[in-house]
Amino acid sequence: MNQHSPLTVIAVAVVLSAGSVLVGRRRDDAADAPGRDEFPGGKVESGEAVELAAARECFEESGVTVNVGRRLHVAQATSSGGPIEIHFHLAAPVDANVSPQPPFTWLKIETLTRCHFPPANAEVVQLLLAGEHAD
Repeated sequence: MNQHSPLTVIAVAVVLSAGSVLVGRRRDDAADAPGRDEFPGGKVESGEAVELAAARECFEESGVTVNVGRRLHVAQATSSGGPIEIHFHLAAPVDANVSPQPPFTWLKIETLTRCHFPPANAEVVQLLLAGEHAD
Protein backbone atom coordinates (compact mmCIF):
# COMPACT_ATOMS: atom_id res chain seq x y z
CA MET A 1 0.00 0.00 0.00
CA ASN A 2 1.29 3.45 -0.90
CA GLN A 3 1.96 5.53 2.21
CA HIS A 4 1.75 8.80 0.28
CA SER A 5 -1.57 10.28 -0.73
CA PRO A 6 -1.70 11.66 -4.27
CA LEU A 7 -1.71 15.42 -4.69
CA THR A 8 -5.22 16.83 -5.08
CA VAL A 9 -5.53 19.97 -7.19
CA ILE A 10 -8.10 22.51 -6.01
CA ALA A 11 -9.43 25.32 -8.22
CA VAL A 12 -10.68 28.48 -6.52
CA ALA A 13 -12.50 31.45 -8.07
CA VAL A 14 -11.68 34.79 -6.46
CA VAL A 15 -14.76 36.58 -7.78
CA LEU A 16 -14.53 40.38 -7.81
CA SER A 17 -17.25 42.89 -8.58
CA ALA A 18 -17.44 46.62 -7.76
CA GLY A 19 -14.88 46.51 -4.94
CA SER A 20 -16.37 43.38 -3.39
CA VAL A 21 -15.35 39.73 -3.36
CA LEU A 22 -17.51 36.59 -3.14
CA VAL A 23 -16.97 34.86 0.22
CA GLY A 24 -18.75 32.00 1.98
CA ARG A 25 -18.42 30.22 5.30
CA ARG A 26 -17.68 26.50 5.57
CA ARG A 27 -20.09 24.38 7.56
CA ASP A 28 -19.18 23.76 11.19
CA ASP A 29 -19.04 20.01 10.47
CA ALA A 30 -16.79 20.33 7.37
CA ALA A 31 -13.87 17.87 7.33
CA ASP A 32 -11.40 20.65 6.61
CA ALA A 33 -11.35 24.21 7.99
CA PRO A 34 -14.80 23.98 9.66
CA GLY A 35 -16.43 27.35 10.21
CA ARG A 36 -13.71 29.16 8.25
CA ASP A 37 -14.38 31.66 5.49
CA GLU A 38 -13.63 30.61 1.91
CA PHE A 39 -13.71 31.62 -1.71
CA PRO A 40 -15.77 29.26 -3.92
CA GLY A 41 -13.80 26.31 -5.22
CA GLY A 42 -13.21 22.59 -5.16
CA LYS A 43 -11.43 19.60 -6.69
CA VAL A 44 -10.33 19.63 -10.31
CA GLU A 45 -11.77 16.59 -12.07
CA SER A 46 -9.54 14.28 -14.12
CA GLY A 47 -8.74 15.94 -17.46
CA GLU A 48 -10.46 19.21 -16.48
CA ALA A 49 -8.70 22.55 -16.94
CA VAL A 50 -8.15 24.44 -13.69
CA GLU A 51 -9.95 27.52 -15.04
CA LEU A 52 -13.02 25.47 -16.01
CA ALA A 53 -13.03 23.76 -12.62
CA ALA A 54 -12.96 27.14 -10.86
CA ALA A 55 -15.95 28.34 -12.89
CA ARG A 56 -17.85 25.07 -12.37
CA GLU A 57 -17.23 24.96 -8.63
CA CYS A 58 -18.17 28.63 -8.25
CA PHE A 59 -21.51 28.04 -9.97
CA GLU A 60 -22.20 24.80 -8.04
CA GLU A 61 -21.45 26.42 -4.67
CA SER A 62 -22.77 29.96 -5.12
CA GLY A 63 -25.06 29.99 -8.15
CA VAL A 64 -22.89 32.72 -9.70
CA THR A 65 -21.70 32.18 -13.29
CA VAL A 66 -18.23 33.65 -13.80
CA ASN A 67 -15.60 34.38 -16.40
CA VAL A 68 -12.29 33.12 -15.03
CA GLY A 69 -9.19 35.20 -15.63
CA ARG A 70 -5.53 35.01 -14.70
CA ARG A 71 -4.05 32.95 -11.90
CA LEU A 72 -3.54 35.04 -8.79
CA HIS A 73 -1.65 32.57 -6.58
CA VAL A 74 -0.85 28.89 -6.00
CA ALA A 75 -0.61 27.53 -2.46
CA GLN A 76 0.40 24.16 -1.03
CA ALA A 77 -1.44 22.76 1.98
CA THR A 78 -2.51 19.53 3.61
CA SER A 79 -6.15 18.49 3.95
CA SER A 80 -7.74 15.54 5.71
CA GLY A 81 -7.30 13.64 2.41
CA GLY A 82 -3.61 14.45 2.00
CA PRO A 83 -1.58 17.10 0.18
CA ILE A 84 -3.39 19.72 -1.88
CA GLU A 85 -2.31 22.36 -4.37
CA ILE A 86 -4.72 25.30 -4.51
CA HIS A 87 -4.92 27.41 -7.67
CA PHE A 88 -6.57 30.79 -7.03
CA HIS A 89 -7.87 32.50 -10.18
CA LEU A 90 -9.37 35.94 -10.51
CA ALA A 91 -12.93 35.85 -11.81
CA ALA A 92 -15.77 38.22 -12.62
CA PRO A 93 -19.51 37.54 -12.56
CA VAL A 94 -21.17 37.22 -15.97
CA ASP A 95 -24.17 39.08 -14.49
CA ALA A 96 -23.33 41.37 -11.54
CA ASN A 97 -27.02 41.48 -10.58
CA VAL A 98 -27.24 37.78 -9.69
CA SER A 99 -27.40 37.27 -5.92
CA PRO A 100 -25.19 34.45 -4.63
CA GLN A 101 -26.72 31.48 -2.83
CA PRO A 102 -25.98 31.15 0.90
CA PRO A 103 -23.55 30.75 2.50
CA PHE A 104 -21.91 32.97 -0.13
CA THR A 105 -22.24 36.75 -0.06
CA TRP A 106 -20.47 39.84 -1.39
CA LEU A 107 -18.00 41.42 1.05
CA LYS A 108 -16.13 44.67 0.53
CA ILE A 109 -12.44 43.82 -0.02
CA GLU A 110 -11.36 46.02 2.91
CA THR A 111 -13.49 43.91 5.30
CA LEU A 112 -11.48 40.74 4.55
CA THR A 113 -9.29 41.58 7.56
CA ARG A 114 -12.25 40.54 9.76
CA CYS A 115 -12.66 37.16 8.06
CA HIS A 116 -11.14 33.87 9.23
CA PHE A 117 -9.72 32.13 6.17
CA PRO A 118 -7.60 28.96 6.26
CA PRO A 119 -3.84 29.70 6.31
CA ALA A 120 -3.45 28.73 2.63
CA ASN A 121 -5.61 31.75 1.73
CA ALA A 122 -3.47 34.32 3.56
CA GLU A 123 -1.39 35.37 0.56
CA VAL A 124 -4.49 35.86 -1.61
CA VAL A 125 -6.18 37.98 1.06
CA GLN A 126 -3.03 40.14 1.31
CA LEU A 127 -2.89 40.54 -2.48
CA LEU A 128 -6.52 41.63 -2.55
CA LEU A 129 -6.05 44.09 0.32
CA ALA A 130 -2.96 45.51 -1.42
CA GLY A 131 -4.89 46.04 -4.67
CA GLU A 132 -2.79 43.49 -6.55
CA HIS A 133 -5.91 42.16 -8.25
CA ALA A 134 -6.38 45.25 -10.39
CA ASP A 135 -5.38 44.82 -14.01
